[in-house]
Amino acid sequence: MIANFIGALLLVGMTFTLFLFSLFESVGSHGSLLSTLVLALTLSLSGLESWKEFKASLKVTRKTNWDKRHLWVFLDVTVGALVTFTLSVDFGLGPVVAAGLVGVLAAAFFRRHEVPIYCGAFVGMVSESLLPSHWHVLLAASIATVVFLISKSVFNGFGGKLGTIALIGCTAAVFLTDQTFIIRSMPGWDVGVYLFLYSVLGVLFTYALNVRFNRSPVMSSGIVGLAGGLLLPILHPKFGSVLASMVICASFAGMSSKERVPNELYAITVGLVCALVFMYSAPHFGGAGGKLGTIAFGSVMAISALRRVLGFGKGHAR
Repeated sequence: MIANFIGALLLVGMTFTLFLFSLFESVGSHGSLLSTLVLALTLSLSGLESWKEFKASLKVTRKTNWDKRHLWVFLDVTVGALVTFTLSVDFGLGPVVAAGLVGVLAAAFFRRHEVPIYCGAFVGMVSESLLPSHWHVLLAASIATVVFLISKSVFNGFGGKLGTIALIGCTAAVFLTDQTFIIRSMPGWDVGVYLFLYSVLGVLFTYALNVRFNRSPVMSSGIVGLAGGLLLPILHPKFGSVLASMVICASFAGMSSKERVPNELYAITVGLVCALVFMYSAPHFGGAGGKLGTIAFGSVMAISALRRVLGFGKGHAR
């Protein structure tokens, strides 16, 4: 129970911090009133869902028995992180293509290990300017492994959970090694229009593969992320890399179970929220691996809570 408590607390704390910063950014940058209200509502709804899941986590009596299986989790997360970082930085593929490729390969050839490997891939998406060496990445992956294990029984079915775990690992590594997050500017609304479009497409394609075609969530996200990372810089030379990040971010939301996101209408709504938070969170936690997943995680929680508030239960899932 204690492990569940700490795991849930870490996931909620990381998500709330990012979403609260996004809300402050909207107010401080004189964003539109609508954007501020939506972000405030999203934060409130994600808090409501967090409280529900947090209470449920306290009822889980399953103990965390540390054994050799956890060594495999450590190896999986570490390999996912280091391979992704190497492909991204040393081979110049960039974080989106690297993570998408690792996800696809893990789902295709290492099915029993695909989830922790993909979690590690999110750690490996970190910028070299933030965590400059493989040793830094190894530290982040080690911390993420601990969080992965203690949060295994909580917040299941929410897309983006793995990324939130990765962000916790990267953030802890940043503070432990006295690094500084990268300061990035918020995208303008000329790019924002495309962000909303590709976010919706990203979550819909992933959701279709995951839920409608019964592919594994890791494979579904990996395919969509890889496609976005390869195609969008060609289709949009000026800001294609930003759109690729948006697509893979939305794909993490599309990894949600049908119990959390029951149909395409809810998936579209999650995609819209992801795009808005993506824009206003741009100046915060810059360069950290797992940030995109955290955006997805909080967005899915908010829409899941909205569904309950509006009174739509499982019987309405189609």
